[in-house]
Amino acid sequence: MRLVFEPIIQLSPVTNSMTAGVYCPSRRGEANRLRKGQSKTHRNNQPVYNGKTPRGIAAKVVACFRQHDWRRNKDLIELRRVGYTPFGRTFDPSFIPKPMRITPRTESREALTSLSLVLAANCDYSPESDYVFEVMLPIEDIARRMNALHVYENGRKAYDVLLHALRVMEQLEYVVVHRDRDADSGQNKPMRIFLTDKCFTSRGISVESIRQWLHKYRQWAVANGLVESMQEKYQRHLLKMARLGISIDRHHSLKNRLRQIKRRVVSPDLGFEKARTEADLGAVLDEQARKVRQLHTDNAPVHRYRNAWWRWAASGQCTKVLQMRLESEVRVEHPSLMPDDEKFYKLLLKRASVPLS
Repeated sequence: MRLVFEPIIQLSPVTNSMTAGVYCPSRRGEANRLRKGQSKTHRNNQPVYNGKTPRGIAAKVVACFRQHDWRRNKDLIELRRVGYTPFGRTFDPSFIPKPMRITPRTESREALTSLSLVLAANCDYSPESDYVFEVMLPIEDIARRMNALHVYENGRKAYDVLLHALRVMEQLEYVVVHRDRDADSGQNKPMRIFLTDKCFTSRGISVESIRQWLHKYRQWAVANGLVESMQEKYQRHLLKMARLGISIDRHHSLKNRLRQIKRRVVSPDLGFEKARTEADLGAVLDEQARKVRQLHTDNAPVHRYRNAWWRWAASGQCTKVLQMRLESEVRVEHPSLMPDDEKFYKLLLKRASVPLS
């Protein structure tokens, strides 16, 4: 009887380390074979925006975004000719985008439209903010308002439709997304979203119209006394971001890009008006402070001899020992005098032979 020995191949750690650096495609969808003939769910929810349209500049932007036809969007057509690049493959040099057909599907158009409406309705249009056009909603609330949030039986929340549409808008340079680690889920998620001026100009809104709308929005806020409440809301938003550990202080390229957007859309006249208003307000506050100081000076008692005694004691002509001896002698001779009484300091000056002017 002959024994047959089969060779055993062992993988070395060098081989494992080499294969670890190669991109491995996602294993999502492997469990579909366990469905045993059941039809696959095409999508859980249909993206649609049914929220309340705010008044003012947000209503104008929402109305303009609602009428936009993505099939005629030149930027989207050029992007689809090249192909999408997922965020996970952004820094992969081996990834080659796959060209797509020019016309997007209905599902894609619905997701892009609903996402645009939610972003426009919850955007900060105050020109006095550090960075304009910031969306004041977390990513989960955005998914809920565009009807793209799906909760599984185990409690996991998914909004892939939102993430894909947001990535497309980011590649179109319609939004600027700052991603950071979420403390709750431990995943890298979009934390702060900013609209760009290209997002408005691609819908037929000129930069001059944006400037006029921002200027009128600020005038309306000043006339209705809402400037302070708007600033408090923005500061609360920044405080919330700070509590979550989200900061863009070290992201200098991101801050420079946001500043460029603000310079392009905010009117220079608005900056001059703000500086002039601050200067006028500062002059008024200085005048009020001067009047308050003058009022305190007029009502304050005059301590002539006390000030003269302190000046002489601090001039260097009197030592600390001499000062204490003179004060103790006057207290012994005149026990009824209080230390704050002008007569007390007048007697001290006479005893020290200090001439009174």
